[in-house]
Amino acid sequence: MIEAKQAGRARARQLRDEEELSLREICAVLEAEDIRPKRGERWHPEAVRRMLANSTDKPPTLHPRQRTA
Repeated sequence: MIEAKQAGRARARQLRDEEELSLREICAVLEAEDIRPKRGERWHPEAVRRMLANSTDKPPTLHPRQRTA
């Protein structure tokens, strides 16, 4: 699952940077290449924007909850 997500992010970045496609065009290409989003059946431009805005390819770090006395 993580590999597929990273592949989708890498392809979306390539489409944005090298081919200068819009978010809607990136959605269309990802769907045509059968790269599926994490949720749902279709890519949404806002989901692509958020994915591209994430500066790291690593999942967020989870911090343990603080115990209260």
